[in-house]
Amino acid sequence: MNLLSRVFPPALLALNGLIYLGVGWLFISDVAGWFEVVGVTLRSDMGFTELRSVYGGFMLAFGAFLLVCALRKPYTAGGIVLLVFTYAGLVAARSWGVLVEQAYNATVLQIYISEWLALVLSIAAWFCLKRGN
Repeated sequence: MNLLSRVFPPALLALNGLIYLGVGWLFISDVAGWFEVVGVTLRSDMGFTELRSVYGGFMLAFGAFLLVCALRKPYTAGGIVLLVFTYAGLVAARSWGVLVEQAYNATVLQIYISEWLALVLSIAAWFCLKRGN
């Protein structure tokens, strides 16, 4: 197994884990502020609670899981496959909004581009794992 196959997939998992932990915490601590950045307005406290739990709570748990996958070799392949499917789903759903419904702003386009990049990197990590075995 070459160096790239050993280092890149767990490093990608760790980076994504840290990003999801950070973003999850931001959504828990200031859900209204972060939704304003992408142009989403909420009309009720229930909406804040719901989005805080989904965006904040889920992202924290997802980030922690990705870190476990980065640190535990038996979980690395599963974590990478999860990243591929997660980013494929995010890109597909956001593509509908951006390309079909034309609903976006500059921040949403930056997120869209970063999700495409993350999908490409995740697929590359998956190929590294397959080639390394």
